[in-house]
Amino acid sequence: MARESWGSEAPTSVDDARDRLVDAAEVCFTRFGVAKTTLEDIATEAGVSRATVYRYFGGGRDEIILGVVLREGREFLASLDRRVQREQTLGDAIVEGVLYTVAAVRRSDHLALLFAPEVAGHTTSIAGASAALYELTQDFLRPIFDQARTSGQLRDGIVSEDAAEFVLRMILSLLSVAGPRRRPQAKEREFLRTYCAGAITCD
Repeated sequence: MARESWGSEAPTSVDDARDRLVDAAEVCFTRFGVAKTTLEDIATEAGVSRATVYRYFGGGRDEIILGVVLREGREFLASLDRRVQREQTLGDAIVEGVLYTVAAVRRSDHLALLFAPEVAGHTTSIAGASAALYELTQDFLRPIFDQARTSGQLRDGIVSEDAAEFVLRMILSLLSVAGPRRRPQAKEREFLRTYCAGAITCD
């Protein structure tokens, strides 16, 4: 069994221990890729045994993947909130928010791995992480659309939760499916304003 080193000092709480294991998983995902990272790899990186990993993550590898994605997702949504708050209209917020999200995920070593071809055969863990990230994003978008309805920026008949799902699906499509051609950014903004924001907003 691996020596319980935990690096320089032992964790001070359950949350601290879980954070350290998520840190170790992030290192392993970057080094080996999500699909090839094993629970043993994560335990070795953290300096603990498999039993210790299971003590803090009863769901094992899948639960740790979820922990990595949710932590990265929460940090990203905080930065996205600051970005969209600069926009004057809901349409502008949607366009700039989608562009910002696509660019950020493509730059992220950890979130981008979820869209890599190598994880296609590991649908159980990835689907669980994607579902949790989907719920997190829905919780972020729903109040934005609720506020837009109050200010008269939503088209009649638009349901906030459905609008949030539509925007999220647009983001996932842009990330996972290559378009027929690469548009200049100005054209990409025009496309999103017409076909994404235009389907939801009055502006």
